[in-house]
Amino acid sequence: MMSKKLKTLPMVTREQEAKESCGTKGCGTGACAGGFGIKAGSEKSVVYRNILVYLLIGIVMLLTAYITLNIITSILN
Repeated sequence: MMSKKLKTLPMVTREQEAKESCGTKGCGTGACAGGFGIKAGSEKSVVYRNILVYLLIGIVMLLTAYITLNIITSILN
Protein backbone atom coordinates (compact mmCIF):
# COMPACT_ATOMS: atom_id res chain seq x y z
CA MET A 1 0.00 0.00 0.00
CA MET A 2 2.90 2.37 0.58
CA SER A 3 4.23 1.69 -2.91
CA LYS A 4 2.10 4.47 -4.43
CA LYS A 5 4.21 7.35 -5.58
CA LEU A 6 2.93 10.70 -4.33
CA LYS A 7 2.83 13.56 -6.77
CA THR A 8 4.26 16.81 -5.52
CA LEU A 9 2.65 20.13 -6.28
CA PRO A 10 4.76 22.92 -7.77
CA MET A 11 5.73 25.54 -5.22
CA VAL A 12 4.71 29.15 -5.83
CA THR A 13 7.25 31.75 -4.80
CA ARG A 14 6.73 35.44 -4.14
CA GLU A 15 8.41 36.33 -7.45
CA GLN A 16 5.95 34.18 -9.37
CA GLU A 17 3.01 35.72 -7.52
CA ALA A 18 4.18 39.22 -8.37
CA LYS A 19 4.62 38.34 -12.03
CA GLU A 20 1.21 36.68 -12.23
CA SER A 21 -0.75 39.33 -10.32
CA CYS A 22 0.48 42.19 -12.50
CA GLY A 23 0.45 42.04 -16.24
CA THR A 24 -1.95 40.60 -18.71
CA LYS A 25 -4.11 38.99 -16.04
CA GLY A 26 -4.46 42.36 -14.33
CA CYS A 27 -4.87 43.11 -10.68
CA GLY A 28 -7.15 46.10 -11.10
CA THR A 29 -5.63 48.04 -8.21
CA GLY A 30 -3.76 50.57 -10.27
CA ALA A 31 -0.55 49.80 -8.39
CA CYS A 32 0.67 47.39 -11.03
CA ALA A 33 2.37 48.61 -14.15
CA GLY A 34 -0.46 48.96 -16.61
CA GLY A 35 -3.21 48.97 -14.02
CA PHE A 36 -6.58 50.27 -15.21
CA GLY A 37 -5.39 49.84 -18.79
CA ILE A 38 -2.97 52.78 -18.53
CA LYS A 39 0.59 51.75 -19.27
CA ALA A 40 3.75 53.78 -19.11
CA GLY A 41 4.26 55.55 -22.41
CA SER A 42 0.59 55.52 -23.36
CA GLU A 43 -0.65 58.29 -25.60
CA LYS A 44 -2.70 61.04 -23.98
CA SER A 45 -5.73 60.10 -26.03
CA VAL A 46 -5.59 56.50 -24.74
CA VAL A 47 -5.30 57.68 -21.14
CA TYR A 48 -8.17 60.16 -21.52
CA ARG A 49 -10.31 57.52 -23.22
CA ASN A 50 -9.70 55.02 -20.41
CA ILE A 51 -10.51 57.59 -17.72
CA LEU A 52 -13.67 58.63 -19.58
CA VAL A 53 -14.76 55.00 -19.92
CA TYR A 54 -14.31 54.41 -16.18
CA LEU A 55 -16.22 57.59 -15.34
CA LEU A 56 -19.07 56.61 -17.64
CA ILE A 57 -19.22 53.13 -16.13
CA GLY A 58 -19.40 54.69 -12.66
CA ILE A 59 -22.19 57.06 -13.71
CA VAL A 60 -24.18 54.20 -15.24
CA MET A 61 -23.76 52.13 -12.08
CA LEU A 62 -24.92 54.99 -9.85
CA LEU A 63 -27.92 55.75 -12.06
CA THR A 64 -28.89 52.10 -12.18
CA ALA A 65 -28.68 51.82 -8.40
CA TYR A 66 -30.74 55.01 -7.96
CA ILE A 67 -33.44 53.89 -10.39
CA THR A 68 -33.57 50.42 -8.85
CA LEU A 69 -33.89 51.92 -5.38
CA ASN A 70 -36.76 54.15 -6.52
CA ILE A 71 -38.55 51.23 -8.17
CA ILE A 72 -38.22 49.08 -5.06
CA THR A 73 -39.44 51.83 -2.73
CA SER A 74 -42.39 52.60 -5.01
CA ILE A 75 -43.42 48.94 -5.02
CA LEU A 76 -43.22 48.67 -1.24
CA ASN A 77 -45.25 51.84 -0.58
